[in-house]
Amino acid sequence: MNNTKKLKYFILTGDPGVGKTTIIKRICESLQGKGVKTSGFYTEEVRTNRIREGFDVISLNGVKGRLARDQRLLSTPAKFKVGKYGVLIKEFENVALPTLQKGEDCKLCIVIDEIGKMEFYSIPFKNRVKEIFTLFLNGILINNLNNIVIATIPIRKSDPLIESIRHHNEAKVWVVTRDNRNIIYEDIVKEIFCNILPD
Repeated sequence: MNNTKKLKYFILTGDPGVGKTTIIKRICESLQGKGVKTSGFYTEEVRTNRIREGFDVISLNGVKGRLARDQRLLSTPAKFKVGKYGVLIKEFENVALPTLQKGEDCKLCIVIDEIGKMEFYSIPFKNRVKEIFTLFLNGILINNLNNIVIATIPIRKSDPLIESIRHHNEAKVWVVTRDNRNIIYEDIVKEIFCNILPD
């Protein structure tokens, strides 16, 4: 009998620009190829002439919106800032929130790339993350359905909610580096398939 604890949350972390989103995309392709439904979003840099202007949020079905832009490029200042970037909360929510609905199908993979400081300026998003990770919301333990989650989080210690995710007893965390990013994908996919596909 296999007594290995089943995992529900598959977490990637690592320095900015190390390749976490590329790995997420490859994982989604593998899951979809095995008939696993995926829903969620990823974020990517926006550059012009190699100069980073901000970040976009893109749903797995191709809907795109602005997550953040260099304040100098915005016609009106953003309420929230991270460094030189103004965070565009409503545009982020319009793309991200509809993708994070729980599904009845246990073979639904929810993808959240990423859970970080910019995204947490959205209170509805932060509350949704609490629900997805079966954490306390307003003092009540939220019971999630049997979906699995793939997410990325900052490598450095961050918001208490992010730290709860990092140390969740149903989670496994992979640290992506430039040395392992081309091989770690196979380990992550194998672990996911062991937890969601029948023997």
